[in-house]
Amino acid sequence: MLAAGLALGPEIDGELLPRTTGASFAAGVGADKPLVLGTTDDEFTMIFARAARAMRWVPRSIVLGRLGLERRRRRAYLAANRDVAAHGTARVAGRYLTDRMFREKNVQLADARGAAPTWMYRFSWPSGRFGFAEHCLDVPFFFDCLDAEGIAPLAGDAPPPQLADAVHADAVAFVAGGDPGWTRWSAAQAARIYDVPVSERVGAYASVAPLR
Repeated sequence: MLAAGLALGPEIDGELLPRTTGASFAAGVGADKPLVLGTTDDEFTMIFARAARAMRWVPRSIVLGRLGLERRRRRAYLAANRDVAAHGTARVAGRYLTDRMFREKNVQLADARGAAPTWMYRFSWPSGRFGFAEHCLDVPFFFDCLDAEGIAPLAGDAPPPQLADAVHADAVAFVAGGDPGWTRWSAAQAARIYDVPVSERVGAYASVAPLR
């Protein structure tokens, strides 16, 4: 089931690991530890890249239904993701899988931590190679290594160094002082948006709300 998220992870054996991460967070485990969560905006979109031309004739609602989204939620989900829907059915399908597998789960985990120090981000800068923020695109920006071998096939020939400077600075601030420098996660859903320019947005994860 897509709604269960990724199956990869530690096995809950009842002894060493007695409960899920979400249940542990809700019980207060790790509440004294600062945590940053986030993903790229389009972790799974590359799965549909080769089928984009064929999928352009398929109604978005039908594809979402095939992927498991209940009929009663489809209209609201498409409305909340108008910007993605404008790029075609394949992009909508990729965003939906990203939301189900990554972004929705991160929101749940952040909420489960309550008042514990938690920050969320979205890496939204569209790759110069693919035109969207695909899986792992944020990694070379966090480590500020855009000139490393193998980056061009992931990010294109001219990824913005000012974005890498900003992302890396936030990562260093978090490691050094336990605070990445933007507003903590709360019911307002404020998060850092890594794009050009970098910004902070209230309601940053509103687009996944129709799934909950």
